[in-house]
Amino acid sequence: MTQRPDFPNLTDFEVDPIRGFLPTQNPVQALPRDYEAWEQIAANLSSLLTANQLRPAIERLSVLDTSKLVTEGQLQRAMLLLSVFGNAYVCGDGTPATVIPRALSVPWSEVAERVGRPMITSHASIVLNNWRLLDETGEIDLDNIGALQLFLGGMDEAWFYLVTVAIEARGAAALPCLVDLQQAVVADDPEQGVTALSSIASAVQRITETLLRMPERCAPYVFYHRVRPFLAGWGDPGILYEGVYEEPIVLAGGSAAQSSLLQAIDAGLSIAHEDERTRPFLMEMRNYMPPPHRRFIEALEAGPSVHRYVTDQAFGNPDLQKCYNECIELLCEFRKKHLEITIRYIKQQATADDQVVGTGGTDFIPFLKESGKESKD
Repeated sequence: MTQRPDFPNLTDFEVDPIRGFLPTQNPVQALPRDYEAWEQIAANLSSLLTANQLRPAIERLSVLDTSKLVTEGQLQRAMLLLSVFGNAYVCGDGTPATVIPRALSVPWSEVAERVGRPMITSHASIVLNNWRLLDETGEIDLDNIGALQLFLGGMDEAWFYLVTVAIEARGAAALPCLVDLQQAVVADDPEQGVTALSSIASAVQRITETLLRMPERCAPYVFYHRVRPFLAGWGDPGILYEGVYEEPIVLAGGSAAQSSLLQAIDAGLSIAHEDERTRPFLMEMRNYMPPPHRRFIEALEAGPSVHRYVTDQAFGNPDLQKCYNECIELLCEFRKKHLEITIRYIKQQATADDQVVGTGGTDFIPFLKESGKESKD
């Protein structure tokens, strides 16, 4: 379908028509030599954590000049490394730290400001910019990607991130179709709407199939005890970033809700999350997304109501109604499977003394249940 001149192109939102929210250029695998000190810590992070030597290593760093990070890829790698260092510094040595030292916090704040995201490990770093192709000529597929940066390391941790990368890659095909779908509404073209909805349904089915591969190489026990702690956020009273903020800051940890993919599909299909158990958290999680991706969701929300159009066309175009309902059913199935996995990987691994919340800090079971319910309504 021809793009309407008043609807921005995907590229205006840094959305790749093939890769979706994954970067168009493969993530940078090493920073320039000026940042060798960071790369050395990154390469030895697991050993430093195991030996309880990460905090001294961070504290010995000099405050590096971030102005020499000149490309988007370099900025994103720096954000990945500094975010991982920050979470590891706080969580990685028994008693959680309450202050992040200046040598880390000052350059981290400069990079975070340039990429437009908070100073904590988030989905945009640990997933979107944390992969490499094993075969540069191949596709972004679970059989052809490796992780760039881990905390303690091991197959389970890498697989957890890589399955999520693959979900982003498989879901990418839905994004241009969401635009096509809204264009179909504006143009009153139900046939184009059917085509777009069919492609969206296929993409949602593929991301569910990919999600179900999580148990293949990521054991729930290992995830809960070795991976999840490093993805946690800073609850009250927060963390003090030395040389940046005068008061401690509270931030959410890395969460699947920080992925723009599901929120974009919801927006494109006119699925509203208005319940007090869902909307505040989902809106908060947008602050952790790359700003252009956040604006893409907002643009879809500001577009025509696909749900209203499908309802109005129900009698004259039963195929349109059928395809829309199929999308909703598949989306509900994805959310159902996601809930089942989070219960298995978090709730069933927790001890009686653990606070059972998601890595984003929310009470995830009511949140995911209500999200699924709202998808049907």
